[in-house]
Amino acid sequence: MKGGREDLLVAAALEPQRAELRSYLGKAYLASGDGAHAAKELALAKKLDPNDPTAWLYSALQNQQESRINDAIRDLEKSEALNDNRSVYRSQLLLDQDQAVRSANLAGIYADAGMTDVSTREAGKAVSDDYANYSAHLFLASSYDQLRDPNWSNLRYDTPSQAEFLMANLLAPTSAGTLSPLVAQQPYTKLFDQNRVGVVSDTTYLSRGSWLEEGAQFGTYDNVSYDFEAKYISDNGQRSDNDNTQRDLQLTVKDQFTSQDSAFFTVEQGKISTGDVNQYYNQANAATGSNFRFNETQQPDLYFGYHHEWGPGSHTLFLASRQVTYETALASNALQYVGNYGTEYTGPGVAYHGIVYMLVNEAPKINPEINSAELQQILETAEHTTIVGTRIEWGDVHYQNIESSSDPTAESLFPGYPDTILTQDCTANFYHYTAYGYHTWQIADPFALTAGLAYDWLQQPTDVATAPFATELNNPNVAPEKSTVQLSPKAGFVWLPADQTTVRGAYTHSLSGFAGGQNTRLEPTEVAGFNQAYRSLVPEAVVGDSSGSKFDTFDLSLEQQFDTGTYLSLSGQLLYSKLDELQGAFVFLSDSTQNYSTYPLGFKQSQSYREETLRFTADQLLGRQWSAGAIYTLSDARLDLNYVDIHAADLSVNTPALQPNQNLNSVLNTVTLHANWNHPSGLFSMLDADWYHQNNSGFSPAEPGDDFWQFNAYAGYRMLQRRVEFTVGLLNIFDQNYSLEPLNLYNEMARSRTFLARLKISF
Repeated sequence: MKGGREDLLVAAALEPQRAELRSYLGKAYLASGDGAHAAKELALAKKLDPNDPTAWLYSALQNQQESRINDAIRDLEKSEALNDNRSVYRSQLLLDQDQAVRSANLAGIYADAGMTDVSTREAGKAVSDDYANYSAHLFLASSYDQLRDPNWSNLRYDTPSQAEFLMANLLAPTSAGTLSPLVAQQPYTKLFDQNRVGVVSDTTYLSRGSWLEEGAQFGTYDNVSYDFEAKYISDNGQRSDNDNTQRDLQLTVKDQFTSQDSAFFTVEQGKISTGDVNQYYNQANAATGSNFRFNETQQPDLYFGYHHEWGPGSHTLFLASRQVTYETALASNALQYVGNYGTEYTGPGVAYHGIVYMLVNEAPKINPEINSAELQQILETAEHTTIVGTRIEWGDVHYQNIESSSDPTAESLFPGYPDTILTQDCTANFYHYTAYGYHTWQIADPFALTAGLAYDWLQQPTDVATAPFATELNNPNVAPEKSTVQLSPKAGFVWLPADQTTVRGAYTHSLSGFAGGQNTRLEPTEVAGFNQAYRSLVPEAVVGDSSGSKFDTFDLSLEQQFDTGTYLSLSGQLLYSKLDELQGAFVFLSDSTQNYSTYPLGFKQSQSYREETLRFTADQLLGRQWSAGAIYTLSDARLDLNYVDIHAADLSVNTPALQPNQNLNSVLNTVTLHANWNHPSGLFSMLDADWYHQNNSGFSPAEPGDDFWQFNAYAGYRMLQRRVEFTVGLLNIFDQNYSLEPLNLYNEMARSRTFLARLKISF
């Protein structure tokens, strides 16, 4: 590093009026930690050539390191505006790549200012400018990662987060060293490629006795990089039987074995042990005596990725994986519905003679084995980006289960029936084949159009994950399967009708994959900057696993930025989901002598979900140290559940909460206010206030909704070029509990006043 800086000093002395040399000399000083000389050289470069974007870029990165966040934003926005001034000696493709780098870095600085929506939009813009830019995919992955439910109760954003990290890992050069989400979130930008060894640690403590610890040791040696990462969560939860313990170990090694070829290999092993982490409107519903326990173990998971760059804008990617998981659960006194076909039963589809319920003890085990392989080709030119690929997933699911009951109801309904009702051991195969193509055409400077088409063939178990698992009547060792074939069109546009004005829109039709296998994909997760790779739309807290759902998404957004540091957006979204599946249940058959036979055939259920969302955001930079913003969201979620074979006349008086046709509706209004302060000394603080107002209908028993505010405050200090960051916070300052119906998607918040402490270290 020292020798390179001396060479730049000599070059700048020989040609003192060249702004570009001054910019790179400032970059060298910045990389060595000499901020004073870096600022001097970058200021001189701006004076020598105020239209060169280079000095503004490095000045922004210096300001970010020195906690001058608002100055960093203004400098990097200036660099973006000047980007095309280099067209005299750089092609349009290279200019797009430069712009993508600027957008990816700007997205991270917006996040420092608390402008999360602006940050996510900027990351999506970076991907659109240069789809093969790894840093753009990296920050987009981090943006989705912030939306994921830490309790794994809802998995809507699971797929785009993991898929974008895989894309970033494949496209990144070995010298980048961004081999894991934790390492990727280092709070400073590496300005020069060089061999190094690093350590990252992120520890969070909550006063309810909960800990989150993530750590990684990584290194880069010439053409090889590696990362070993560990994650541990111990959360006591916020109610009885709500604990959550997770442990994850991951090792990744990447090798750049030629100038055009690189490959990585990842091995990951994890364990999860939880109580009932599901969301409930009424928390008392989670304490009904079920004593639920869930455990999951990876065998471990294996991933292999290969990247070949044929030339500028031409990339071939290959990704293969193997995931084997063991899931076990225990539930005592769980509510289970029982359909009685009686003596007239002849086969599936005959109406039930009566439906009752009883309390059962369940011990289900699910062992999915998922293999996948995907090949993708990217072709980029100045005006066109084409992405084509094909993916295949295959494997099987081994189901085991023991159902028993000592419920007096069972004895009265089925005299003499043994306590052990059912023992299951069955297997189902699944296959998923996908072929896709996407093309983006920059028709003119202000307008880009994207069109795509995907073909899916999916075969999966009809009853995905609800015990007792449905089996074929004549073969209890085989679970029934269903097949779906779908052709999915995609379309989107980005229009810039005026300076700093953006209008975007998209429509996508998609098919959800099977379980967690759909997270391992290279197919684009976004169309025109809108997510299309949802793992689910209906919250799992309401319906459980909804693998194989058909999705339709409609998105429209208007975004306006002003030179005053004002950022506005208005967006609307329509999400539709449809699924037909079996819900696990008993079917009892009896003859005239009261001999009983038990079959786990299940109830046929049809799900139809619609979510309409209107969202307005406003953010403002205030002077050099403050930023503030507001977000208003109106979400209207409707779920229609129909049990095809069940009619009201079939229900007995002791069948609570089972309705053949349910029309559920939740309308949630939210307002989020934030104020952020970042001081050049490294001190920072944030105050946010969140208002929730929900109205519900169609639920039995009734759920009227709730209306409440929650306030959170944080303060902290950054030092050593942001390599050390300490934060303390007080969550739910006024100790406000709440009741929210999970049909409107949300992540669990603090239900009582909670102290938070967090320490992040990166060297």
